[in-house]
Amino acid sequence: MSCSPVLQQCCSIANKEAISRASCGRATTTTTFLEGSGELDRWFTYLQENPRRLAVRRAHPELFRVAFGITIGQQTYAAIGNRFLLTHPQKQQIQFTRSLSDDDINAAAAAVLSQARKGIIPVSPAISKGEQAAMRAVLNARLPLIFLSPWGFNKYSKPGHQYFDACAEGRFLILAPWPHQNQRLPLTRNMCLQLNQMAVDICRL
Repeated sequence: MSCSPVLQQCCSIANKEAISRASCGRATTTTTFLEGSGELDRWFTYLQENPRRLAVRRAHPELFRVAFGITIGQQTYAAIGNRFLLTHPQKQQIQFTRSLSDDDINAAAAAVLSQARKGIIPVSPAISKGEQAAMRAVLNARLPLIFLSPWGFNKYSKPGHQYFDACAEGRFLILAPWPHQNQRLPLTRNMCLQLNQMAVDICRL
């Protein structure tokens, strides 16, 4: 079933097999607008994974629960994931200039991945394309990493689906230094500088 790139088709999820579910004893219906071809298939895949995700969260609740009041240096964080990664003796701040070429980005990501394979945990807010590529390479290689998020958590926050397995396996930690806000504010230069300095402080632990 394909959909137009624009929002031309409305699909009631509850009308699709295996998507309807019960909540508080009553059937619930969620109406979702599908955008782009393949969107429906992605929804099916996501929902079919729900039982596994639930089982993992029940087996390791501490890895998916927000911990508040984690103090490192002068900064207090909220955290999701494996906080024991903070005690690892070898951590490396990852920071690259935004002016890197594509070849430079690939080389930088490969270098970070090589270090991660030796047991060094990268720490970064992943702001520049080079930092994002490096952290993604480590994540995809199923190696430990620490990510600094500019977006705060509330008590209901959960890791994004792309980080679920990493959290479940204890190889991922997200630290948020600032309070949760309903609207995501754009990153400023000062915020970027602060996040990078926090990464330095964390690596000094």
